[in-house]
Amino acid sequence: MGQGKNKNESLLQELIAEAKTQNIDVRTEKLLREVGYRVHSGRCRLKGQELIILDRDASLGDQVDFLAAELRREKPAATGITPHSKRP
Repeated sequence: MGQGKNKNESLLQELIAEAKTQNIDVRTEKLLREVGYRVHSGRCRLKGQELIILDRDASLGDQVDFLAAELRREKPAATGITPHSKRP
């Protein structure tokens, strides 16, 4: 299990670095939850800057999947991750 976690951490850091090359800021934050709605990672534009916020409480695998999907949507060839790629 530890090896898979390390691979996911490395992959997440690589994806964050790739996002920076695309001028996209990536933040990992604790998203507040309340009764009646479910929060999740998301993407927005803040003062003209693209921003992706990852839910800190989400599993590393979920963070990797979300960030990879967002970067793939932006520049499919840049990530080297195809729609059918699987994480470790």
